[in-house]
Amino acid sequence: MPSISASLLRSLLLLCIGVGLLFMASRAVHAAPWHKPPAEPLTGYGSAERHITADFTEFRSGSAAAGDQIWTFVPSTLKYGERAPVVIFLHGFAALYPALYRTHIDHLVQQGNIVIFPQFQKSTLSGFLREAGLGQAADQNIWAQRAVGSVAQVLTQLGDQVQQDEIYLYGHSLGGLIALAWQANGGVPVSAIVLSHPQVNAQEGMPPFVRAFLKIIEIPWRDYAPSISAPVIILNGNEDTIAPVSQSEEILSLLQSVPSKVLYVAQRDAYGYPKISPNHGAPLEDIKGLPDHLKFFNISGELDALDYRYYFAGLDAVMDGWRDELPFDLGTWSNGRAVKPVLQFH
Repeated sequence: MPSISASLLRSLLLLCIGVGLLFMASRAVHAAPWHKPPAEPLTGYGSAERHITADFTEFRSGSAAAGDQIWTFVPSTLKYGERAPVVIFLHGFAALYPALYRTHIDHLVQQGNIVIFPQFQKSTLSGFLREAGLGQAADQNIWAQRAVGSVAQVLTQLGDQVQQDEIYLYGHSLGGLIALAWQANGGVPVSAIVLSHPQVNAQEGMPPFVRAFLKIIEIPWRDYAPSISAPVIILNGNEDTIAPVSQSEEILSLLQSVPSKVLYVAQRDAYGYPKISPNHGAPLEDIKGLPDHLKFFNISGELDALDYRYYFAGLDAVMDGWRDELPFDLGTWSNGRAVKPVLQFH
């Protein structure tokens, strides 16, 4: 049998290498870091299409030391002329200021809605450290009572400007837990409740050495959930390790008296760069210089497609009458490939 020459072997080797490189290049065309995620939508829910004003008045009252400071944002043009829907915006743990959600708040106000932002945790350094459960017990029930009480005062002050049958609760993280306790604590009746990555287990995701130092009196939300009478819409993501989807599934299972309930789950999509990351901090504003301890807990802050197309759009749709089958459009990557769709559970 004739032997294969060295030159022929080299040719075959180069051919194999070339085919391999072409194969990898063809795959790179479809999945590569230069593919960019979708931008803010130009029309539809989450977009600026329904904005009617850029002007608003910001009021602040209450005390940071007492834990009942509250912001109210009133647009110069109310949605219905003399009246407007109201969004009660409940913040996450330590996300004490509207600036951390400012683009979402602006989006709501520019549509002619009133936004009320209660700061239900003490925001002075000494006060917050005491309420963090370090050294003494932190009582979540007191936070819920503060939120209910301060919001009631503001609604009374707003008077006839409030469209009474269009008051909505939106709660992120700990704010979602406060929303679950809203009705049980005598909160004003609401048309719908939107829970964004609701965190109902105060120690979820924390290392054991951190848990050992915390003392928390938790809200008995499992006792409250079966009596909630407003529609509940939950927005979560499969990259959340602080309020995992399993928590949202348990919430959903205990809502026995609601007229409707649904859980949506956004999916991680790393097809391009930056990735679509529905982690626990995804509903937050673009945060510069995010502390390392938050990164440790897989919390990021960025203003991206998820904000406009998922959190903004979801609340927009609910306020427009949707309670189920919300029409999410997460858009496409820069090469036309669709972003992974939102999953839905009942």
